[in-house]
Order: sequence, then structure tokens, then C-alpha cells
Amino acid sequence: MLLRLGSTLYGLAPTFLLLLALPFGSPMCPMLCTCYFSPPTVSCQANNFSSVPRILPPNAQRLFLQNNLIGTLRPGMFGPSLITLWLYSNNISSIQPGTFRHLQVLEELDLGDNRNLRTLEPDTFRGLERLQSLHLYRCQLSSLPNTIFRNLYSLQYLYLQENNLLCLQDDLFVDLANLSHLFLHGNKIWKLSENVFRGLSGLDRLLLHRNHLHTIPTWAFHDLGKLTILYLFNNSLTTLSGETLSDLPSLEFLRLNNNPWACDCRAYSLWSWFQRTHVSISDVICISPVERKGHDMRYLNEAVFQDCPPTSHHPIEFDWSCRIEWDNGLAHPHPRPHPHPHPHPHPHPHPNGSSNHLYGLGGSPPADPSSFYRDVPANDIQSPKYDPPTEDNYWGSYASLLIHRSGILLDFAMMTFLNSSISSFYPRSNYYYYGLSKHYEEN
Repeated sequence: MLLRLGSTLYGLAPTFLLLLALPFGSPMCPMLCTCYFSPPTVSCQANNFSSVPRILPPNAQRLFLQNNLIGTLRPGMFGPSLITLWLYSNNISSIQPGTFRHLQVLEELDLGDNRNLRTLEPDTFRGLERLQSLHLYRCQLSSLPNTIFRNLYSLQYLYLQENNLLCLQDDLFVDLANLSHLFLHGNKIWKLSENVFRGLSGLDRLLLHRNHLHTIPTWAFHDLGKLTILYLFNNSLTTLSGETLSDLPSLEFLRLNNNPWACDCRAYSLWSWFQRTHVSISDVICISPVERKGHDMRYLNEAVFQDCPPTSHHPIEFDWSCRIEWDNGLAHPHPRPHPHPHPHPHPHPHPNGSSNHLYGLGGSPPADPSSFYRDVPANDIQSPKYDPPTEDNYWGSYASLLIHRSGILLDFAMMTFLNSSISSFYPRSNYYYYGLSKHYEEN
């Protein structure tokens, strides 16, 4: 339902559209859910549903099913018009093959906080070539199939934090040239291979803090030329080559604190990089040797390294890549020897023939994520606790976006009158009104 106000009402020149909700129990709107006309939306959150409602409006573009008890996802549950699908904080333990295959216009999929979700099939996300944001945080994933993210060319935001990931396979992200945010913090990752981040040429921030990393190969960040934020704090790192960081020409923020740094001859390469960089760096406190314990590596005198032997400019490292074996549906990583003295980047085709193109409607790049994308500020070296998004977040953002695109100006007193008249019949229209009011106050 749309309420249209034109130039004949209160002298307002522009046309204004108000969002109204379908009444409870309307045809095609599931029981205990609320449905909206513009954009076509179904909200069924926090209803203790054990399964997805069987009947949903076929043109629904947004489906909110968070905070329920849904256990299994099957093909045929979701309509092909969906753009946003929230399934976080359920009881999902199984996603059957083909569940999302026909959702060709889906842009955001939130499966986070499903703590019984332990494994994913290799083709779980096949067909989601317009997907921009994928949330898999706070599940129980211990490994990822090496083809799980293939052909997700539009993906920009990938949230894998707070799982049980132990290692990541080579070329896991090779098709994600448009990815800008990769969150891997709060896992149990103990080793990175040299080619795990190959293909991430557009990555802006990489969060690897609160893992079990004890070493990083020299060439691990070779493809990350646009990376500006790197978090490595709260790991088990004792050394890190300065050459590794030299592959990051765009780096602005680096967090290395709370690692057991060895400030002996092995630290010379990293110390040298500190002397010539302008990157914002956290403290790098020495744990060993005893005489340097408590000192900040960044400010050591060069004299402490004067007796160190010269090091090879291109050291050959023995890379233990991640090999996954499956036992009763659970993954078990096993190291295998795999020497790689130098990186071997290779081109991968993109549908439009350009690795720099960002997919989006009308050929324009998608907008930056709104506040509910659980981002981490660049100057925050701690891992923040965040709450999942709410409808207030969504409708406020949607209202601001609509105003921005339409250039609508509406007298604030008129908005107050309309809201007081309508909200008693359609309480959830307040979400939309809140977004309009906030935009008016800020502009």
C-alpha cells in the first residue's frame, strides 16, 4: 500500500511515498509475520519457527528470519526475487545442495551465529554471482571446501570470524577480486600458506587477530596491493619478515601487539622495515631475549643487530599447505610439505574481462556497507563485541537511501503529523519514519 502526497497537499511540490505494512494475517503474509509493500519485505524474526514458512509472497525482496529455531535449509524454500536474506541466530545444522542456486539477484546472505553449522558443501553458494555480502561468523566451521567461494565475483564483504577454522587452503579466495573486507579473527588458524590470499587484488582490510598463527610465509601477502588495514595481534608470532610487509604498498594500519616477539637476529628484517615505513603500528613488545624483554622492537638501537649474519634476500621457505581429510562429516587438517620459494600468480577470467570492475545495478559499484555490517574501526586494536542487525537498522538505512536518490524534501512538522496518524494502525512504519526524521535533522 502506498500513500501518495502531491503538490496539492500542504503546498508540497515533490511527490512523497510512505511505506505501510500489510495487516497481520493478510493473504500471502505468513502467520506471526509482518509484510511490507515497498520494498517487498517479509519479517518473521523471533517467532520460534522451526522451519521456513511454506507460503511466502513470491515477489518478496527481503526476508528476515533471524532469531528462530530453523534447523535445515532445502531447495525451494526461497523465492527468486530475494535481495536480502537474514537467517542468523537460528539452529541451522544442514544446508542442502541447491538451496540458494536459483537466487540469482541475492546481494546479502546472513547465516551467522548458527552454532550447529559445522560443514558446508562445496557448491553451497553456487549461482550467487551477484552476492555482495556473506556472513558466516560465529558458527562451528572447522574447514572450508576449496571451491566454496568460486564464481562469487561480486562478493565484497566476507565474515568468517569466530569459527573453529584451523587452516585455509590455497586459492580459497581466488575468484574474489572485488572483495574488500575479509574477517578471519577469532578462529584457530595456526598456519598460512603462500597462496591462500591469491586473487584478492582489491582487498582493503584483513583481520587475522586472535588466532594461533606462529609464522607467516614471506610471500603470503603478495597479491594484496590495496590492503590498508592488517590486524595480526593476539597470535603466537615470534618473527615476521619485513619483506612480507613490503608487499603491502597501501598499508596504513598494522596491529602486531600481544605476540611473543623474539628480538634477536631474526627480528632485523622487521626492525628495518619499521625504520623506513610511515604505517601506523601498534607496540611490538619483545619477549626474548631476556635482556630485551619489555622493550619495543620499533625503538631498538641498530647496534643490537651489528653481530647478526646477513640474510638471504629471497629466503626459500618450506610451506606446509593445508590438506583436508573428512571423517564422519568433520574435517581434519593435515600438513603436507609443499616448497614454494616464489609466488606463482596466474590470471583468472572475469565475466566482464576486467579484474577492476565492481558489479552492481546499472553498472555502478555498490554502496559501502551500512552500520549493521559489523565492521571494525581502523583505530580499534581490540576486537569489539557486536550485535546482529535489527529492523531499525535496515529501515533507517533504506529511508535515507530513498531520500538521497529521490531528492525529497518534506516539512518536518508534516512528517510528524503523518507519523502520528499512521503509526497507530501500522506500528512498524516507525522504522521508516525514523530514517526520514534522522535524515531531515542531519541535513
